[in-house]
Amino acid sequence: MAANSKFAIAIHTMGVLAYMGERHVSSELIATSVSTNPVVIRRIIRKFVTAGLVSVRMGTGGGATLRRPATEISLFDIHSAIEDDRLFQVPHLASDHECPVGRFVRPVLAKVFGGLEVELKSHLQGISLKDVMDEVASEISAEKCSATKNEE
Repeated sequence: MAANSKFAIAIHTMGVLAYMGERHVSSELIATSVSTNPVVIRRIIRKFVTAGLVSVRMGTGGGATLRRPATEISLFDIHSAIEDDRLFQVPHLASDHECPVGRFVRPVLAKVFGGLEVELKSHLQGISLKDVMDEVASEISAEKCSATKNEE
């Protein structure tokens, strides 16, 4: 089963918007950065608009911008915009399901995931988009220093 990369793509998308500041950013530019199709980015941005995280201006020179400073947008805000309320999904099986594991694994996993959700939600709320972008800026700076040293 392939890993779901939607959350990482959503953070990357918001990171590009934060990086570009007040400039309107096209889905094509973001898609190039993410290495995906602009349609994927437009779908994500539409969810951000609905969540009140992003504004979009249509037409020539249009694009998306953040509605709030990156310091006021948490990773949990981003996750909540693109996913439903649950961080972990447990498939529902009827109580008369033939397999005993199938009947009882759901309530057990619900307890396990419930505790994890509380911890993860708290953790994601404590990390802002600015925190992520500060780390990205640090990596960019380190790469530039490394490239300069290699040129010497």
